[in-house]
Amino acid sequence: MPLLFVFLSSTEADEGMALERLMNIVSVLQELGDEMLGEPVTGTLVLGDTTALQLAFNSEYMYHIHIWSDSYFNIIEFWLTDSRGEVRTIADGDNASLAAYPDTTGEWTLTILLHEGAYSDSAFFAAAVFRAWRYI
Repeated sequence: MPLLFVFLSSTEADEGMALERLMNIVSVLQELGDEMLGEPVTGTLVLGDTTALQLAFNSEYMYHIHIWSDSYFNIIEFWLTDSRGEVRTIADGDNASLAAYPDTTGEWTLTILLHEGAYSDSAFFAAAVFRAWRYI
């Protein structure tokens, strides 16, 4: 029987690693009642540059954002800015999460920054936003 070898480029493998790390927690969060909004976002971060994502938050929900990198040695910093332009919460690490409990419905911005790269001046990330009904 012939052997089949599949070679992934390092780019595909690294981006896949970030997504795989993120997807390990998705089913657990969904079992707890959190709903993932849309599909996970993946991309490349360059040291010192920021990536910004626009999010529509509703005050009836609480939100959790989870970000994972492709290496345990990358430091990704990210923060949420509310619709008034105020930074509301900050997190960092090779995997990190933060929570938001919006007091009004509106547009928020998630800003992601590669603070420290493990092996180079870039890193791959995967991020997902979850929501659940707000506790009363």
